[in-house]
Amino acid sequence: MRKTHPDGGAAGLGSAFSRLWDGAKEALRQLTYFEMKKRAGVVGQAGLGPLVGRLAAAAPGLRVHLIGHSFGARLVSFSLAGLPNPGAGASPVKSLLLLQGAFSHFVFADALPDEPRRCGALKGMTSRVDGPLAATFSVHDLAVGRFYPLASLSSRDDAAAASDLLFRWGAMGHDGAQAVVATEVPLGPAGQPYQLEPGRFTNLNGDAVISQGGPPAGAHSDIFHPEVVWAAISVAGLAKAN
Repeated sequence: MRKTHPDGGAAGLGSAFSRLWDGAKEALRQLTYFEMKKRAGVVGQAGLGPLVGRLAAAAPGLRVHLIGHSFGARLVSFSLAGLPNPGAGASPVKSLLLLQGAFSHFVFADALPDEPRRCGALKGMTSRVDGPLAATFSVHDLAVGRFYPLASLSSRDDAAAASDLLFRWGAMGHDGAQAVVATEVPLGPAGQPYQLEPGRFTNLNGDAVISQGGPPAGAHSDIFHPEVVWAAISVAGLAKAN
């Protein structure tokens, strides 16, 4: 029977392998994150945006409501940059709802905190939504509250120069749209009316609803609730309040 020293040997090799394996998984996770993030923006701007423009040209009066979760929220947001310039006409996009968005909370900012010469990647694109914009967020979403800012920090993919690193590299799904004109309200029960304004963000605090899920993602995908459905149809202007 093989004996190993308590401070080395097979035990030490196993510990080293475990650390190496954890590091490899983290590297793969970050590589996947960067690829998915990049792809979501490209597909939104070069694919979905022009498609919506062509559909609107073929069907005047078309009303489009954009909803996306996680990187899908980035995709639908970047589709606004791919829309044909609406000019004097109204945009076919009548609402935008971002569910636990996994991209910068400064993306729509005209100027970034503590660095006013810089702006968000989608500066001015809120004008391409002919209706309200909304974003859910939750403190229980560990994917965007912890992993996203750390991954962004590792790539220096910052969108602001604030002193708090979690805020500097923060995600939409952690605290909603930042450095824009926005209001914050709780994610309410079905039937509760929302005061939504065209061209303006409403940040929906989902701490009490979007709350279930273990590490590493936490509550990132805990979006299947009546409150979320009600928010979606309210932002789209399809709800009839009690």
